[in-house]
Amino acid sequence: MAVAAGAIISKVRSMYGDHLDERDYSELIRKRNVGEIAAYLKQETHYAHALRDIRENNIHRGQLEDILRKDLFRELVRLYRYSDSKDAAYYHLFIEEIEIDVILHILRMLLSNHIQDAIAELPVFMREYFSYDLMKIGEVRSFDELLDVLKKTYYHDILLPYRVNKGREENIDYSGCEAAMTRAYFNRLINVIKKTRSGSLRRELLELHTLDIELKNLSKIYRFKRYYNVSKNVIRESMIPIEGRIRKNKMTAMIEADDEKLFKKLLAESSYQLRFDEDNVDIEWYMDTIRYQNAKHKIYYSQKAPVAFSAYVVLQKIELANIIRIIEGVRYQVDSETIASMLIY
Repeated sequence: MAVAAGAIISKVRSMYGDHLDERDYSELIRKRNVGEIAAYLKQETHYAHALRDIRENNIHRGQLEDILRKDLFRELVRLYRYSDSKDAAYYHLFIEEIEIDVILHILRMLLSNHIQDAIAELPVFMREYFSYDLMKIGEVRSFDELLDVLKKTYYHDILLPYRVNKGREENIDYSGCEAAMTRAYFNRLINVIKKTRSGSLRRELLELHTLDIELKNLSKIYRFKRYYNVSKNVIRESMIPIEGRIRKNKMTAMIEADDEKLFKKLLAESSYQLRFDEDNVDIEWYMDTIRYQNAKHKIYYSQKAPVAFSAYVVLQKIELANIIRIIEGVRYQVDSETIASMLIY
């Protein structure tokens, strides 16, 4: 095993060893407000360094979530520095994912006419890794200015068909932009793996990422059928083309299902064997549970650094989602037993 690969695996497992456990979650769900949650995370967990400068009594929900997200970004950057040059293209895809998040954030700010607030939420500490100027994107005030900042990246051509004139930002097709960028990103991800990896490493990475993409597709199908009256063509066009645990003809049947009830039946009969008893399903909870189980197995047993790295990213995102669920539960005075049932660990 190469030194760089060994260093990443060792570092990832060490970092994951500090993750929140059952005791931490039990303590957190008993807190009465965001300040008490922040205080516990600061004093008792691996978030101590990230939260060292906060004032627990003055912090609000949005600030805490933003700090925790940026801490995850910093962890990725630290791991990125350990990478071997031959793995650089793959690891950089995680930076690209953050680049896309920033672009979508700017689009939301343009759409809502709150663009002046955008720069405060940018991960400026990552600017040396970005393919576009992170400081200039914080100064964007129109779609054309955004395209100008992105002109040397592949993001420019993806967004160009969605261009709106200055002063017409309320007409931005955000859903279209998001879908186009997501498809392009996952296509790049799969192509990089296929072109640069081989053997068991290629197989493990493809399995990890096709699972994630397939779960995203299933979540979209459920939400479209449950909450939106859209055509099957719209659903079909929103899918990221991939074949994972579910064969293409089975996925087509799910898309073509006339209603949510039939979709649920097909999902229960699939290799995931997901059965929903409740009427209004938190589909993301079920999908994150599958991601968590898969990633936890890989972080313990895979001897491939890119696989361990990717699994760690999944697990930390789920931990962050757990914390956000706790914050929301405490905020709306949900009982502790219900909050606990929403957590994945």
